[in-house]
Amino acid sequence: MALATLRENKLRSSLTILGVAVGVLTVLAMVSIIQGLNRTFTEQIESLGSNTIFVSKFSPSFGRPPGQEERQRKELTLEDADAIRAEASSVAGVSPLQRKISATVRYEEKETDTPVWIGVTPYYEFVHSQYVETGRFISDTDVRERSNVVVLGRDVVKALFPNDEPIDKEVRIAGTPFRVIGVMETLGSFFGQSRDNSVFVPITTFQKYYPELRPPETVFVIIIRPKTRELVPAATEEIRDILRRRRGLAFGEPDNFGISSQDALLDVYNQLTGATYLVLTAISAVALMIGGIGVMNIMLVSVTERTKEIGIRKAVGATRNSILSQFLIEAVILTGIGGVIGLIFGEAISYLINTYSPLPAYIPIWAIFVGLFVSAAVGIVFGLYPAWKAARLDPIDALRWE
Repeated sequence: MALATLRENKLRSSLTILGVAVGVLTVLAMVSIIQGLNRTFTEQIESLGSNTIFVSKFSPSFGRPPGQEERQRKELTLEDADAIRAEASSVAGVSPLQRKISATVRYEEKETDTPVWIGVTPYYEFVHSQYVETGRFISDTDVRERSNVVVLGRDVVKALFPNDEPIDKEVRIAGTPFRVIGVMETLGSFFGQSRDNSVFVPITTFQKYYPELRPPETVFVIIIRPKTRELVPAATEEIRDILRRRRGLAFGEPDNFGISSQDALLDVYNQLTGATYLVLTAISAVALMIGGIGVMNIMLVSVTERTKEIGIRKAVGATRNSILSQFLIEAVILTGIGGVIGLIFGEAISYLINTYSPLPAYIPIWAIFVGLFVSAAVGIVFGLYPAWKAARLDPIDALRWE
């Protein structure tokens, strides 16, 4: 009976379905963008390693420049990294690195001035799960002798050696000659910045040419890999205790260094984006409410038009519950159809966003079921009053209705 009634009023039903479909479509579009951003951020963080801890002299932040007190803190050192490696039982590997934002690298007539110049130790490969593809990586001997050797990222190889083998060739970094000993495997990008556009030298060689750190151009960071992901909290506490002792901090004094992990970065990200998600959720709720008001309006009109029908049904024995159920079923079918249409178009829009815009979009399976549930819930919530009104009609007054 509900379906037959909807077929009799095609235009009215179509407009109601359209309103609900737009509401569900808006919800899915918001969910797809939010989930896409979350997924991308998580993948980018996890690309650094499955259980990585980052230590620097600056407190963890996300887009916030360091304050005056942080800039005046004592720098971390290679000795700090050695102490963590020797004393922290939860730690599997420690990789100190010193980085310069960019350096000019030249080979014969070819030149690139965008690579990141990184001073590393032999532990870098294991801690970061990034390995050489050809040649070899930095060795202990290279670090001890401060050798002028370099491992190139894939982007640098493409720029300087498009048709040549780079191993054992001599390149110049900031005018200083270095012998190429290896080429890194393809590493991909991190938040839009290519990790293949890097050159790796022994950290002691880097410090030979840049003895003083000048943030943000040159920075020193210690990257730690715990033995398992479950040991991240224990390793963090061990590292904090070791550094506090080495830096002479008394009990109760705040840390004059920063420790962060993947989970901490994700927490900061979620805090910063929480307000944005709240606004997007409010927009989605408004769109659904507009669709729901349309459902209520149409159902009230339907009750008014079918007052005599309701009177006849009650006169032959229909109960209030049966009348209530009929109108609720009509409302749920309207919104359910609208929900399915909204889901179809939502998937299509998510695909278009992924294909033709820089925004990532991803609709998880649970969002599809939530969309269907929400559309049905809108039908129940906004169809309840019209259905209740129909069920409460007096059969004698309804039969007299013209």
